[in-house]
Amino acid sequence: MVSPFYNILKLHLAQAEFALEKAKNNTYSDKRKEEYQDKLSLLFCEIKKSVANDDTISEAEIYDQYKRHIDFIFKSLEFLDSSTLNQIPYEIVECLDYAMKDWLTSGNEYVIVTSLINNVGGFSFDPTLAYSETIYNEIKTKYSIEFNCRLVQINLPRALVRDYLSSVVLYHELGHFIDMKFKFTESLTREILDNVTGINTIDTVEVDRLLYYFPYLTQFRGINTQLSTTNQYFWATANHLGEFFCDLFASQYISDSSNFYLQYLTEDNRNYTGSHPSTNFRVNVVNDFLNKIDNILVNRINKAIASINGMALEIRSEEVLMDDFFNLLPANVANLKQLHGLFNTGWKIWLNEQSRLSKSLNDQYTAPVRLHNVINNLIEKSIANFITQLRWEKAKPKE
Repeated sequence: MVSPFYNILKLHLAQAEFALEKAKNNTYSDKRKEEYQDKLSLLFCEIKKSVANDDTISEAEIYDQYKRHIDFIFKSLEFLDSSTLNQIPYEIVECLDYAMKDWLTSGNEYVIVTSLINNVGGFSFDPTLAYSETIYNEIKTKYSIEFNCRLVQINLPRALVRDYLSSVVLYHELGHFIDMKFKFTESLTREILDNVTGINTIDTVEVDRLLYYFPYLTQFRGINTQLSTTNQYFWATANHLGEFFCDLFASQYISDSSNFYLQYLTEDNRNYTGSHPSTNFRVNVVNDFLNKIDNILVNRINKAIASINGMALEIRSEEVLMDDFFNLLPANVANLKQLHGLFNTGWKIWLNEQSRLSKSLNDQYTAPVRLHNVINNLIEKSIANFITQLRWEKAKPKE
C-alpha cells in the first residue's frame, strides 16, 4: 500500500511546479537572479524524476531530503518573486549592493533579494538562504546542481516599498548580513562578558564604561565565572552588540538619518529588551561615531573588525547639495559616497526644509503627501541617473 505521505509529497511537487511555472514571467534587473531561478527549475526536475516511480520512499527520506529540498525551492521563490522589476525599484537594491561590495572580497557570490511584508514595521534580515551551506551541499551531492550565489534576504514593508526615506533602515538590515558573515560581534560578546566578570583583567574605568551600555550585567561584575551560552544575559549581550554594530554600519552610509526614524518607531524607548538595547543608547553610540567622539563600543567593535578582516567602520558617504532638489531636479551625484548621501539629503529636507521646498512648488503650504512624493521621486531619479552613467562609463571601449 502506498504511504499517504508519498502522495502528499507528490502534492508538494505539484504545488512547486505551479509556483515555478508562474515564476517564469518574472523579470529581474540582475542576471544572477535569473540564473538562480533556472537552477531551481533544474532542481525541481531532478526531484520529480527521483520521486516519480519510487513509491517505496520511507517517511524519513521524505522529510529529511525531498520535503526539505522542495521547501528550499519555495523559500527561494518567496524572495525572488518580491525582487522583480515591477515589485521593488532596482535603485534601492543597487545602493545596498554597492554597500555590500565594500565589505566582500568577491561581490558576485551574494545577491540581494527582498520579500514584501504586510507589516509597516516589517524590516528584517532573514539568514535562511545566505548561510545554509548544508542544503546547498546536499543539492550538489545528490543532484549535481551547484548554485553560484547565495541570496541575501531582506524583508521590508509592502506599504513602504517605494519610500526612499524609510529605506535607510535597509542599511541596518544589511549590517546583520555582514555581521553574521564575519562574526564580528560574535567574537566580541565573549570578550565583553569576560571583561565584566573579571576573567579578563581590564581597568576599572573601562568596566564602568562597558556596564553603562550593558547595565543588566552589573550583577555579574567580578564573579570570576564564565557565563554559559545558555544564559539569557549572554544572548542579550550578543543581541545588543549586533544591534549596535548594525546601527553603526548603517550610519557609515546614511549618517544620522535612521536615528530620527528609529526614535519614532520605538517611541524613543529608554528601556532595553532581550533583543534590543535602549533607543537612547543606540542613538548616542551613532552620534559619537559620526562626531568622532571617543566611545568604548565603537572602539571595541572596530578592534574586532580589524582583527577579523582588517577593515574598520568609517564614514562612507558625502553630502549632496540640496540646490538641485529645490530646483526640482535630480541631484548631480559624482561618486558612490554621494550616492549613499542622497538619503541623508532627503531626510534633511523633510525634517528642516519643507517650507523651502513648498516655495519651489509655488505653494505656501504643500500637502505632506505631495512633498513626500517629490522627495522620493528626486532621490529615485538621482540614483537612476548615476547608475546609468556608471554603466555607460564601464561600457565605453578602452582607448
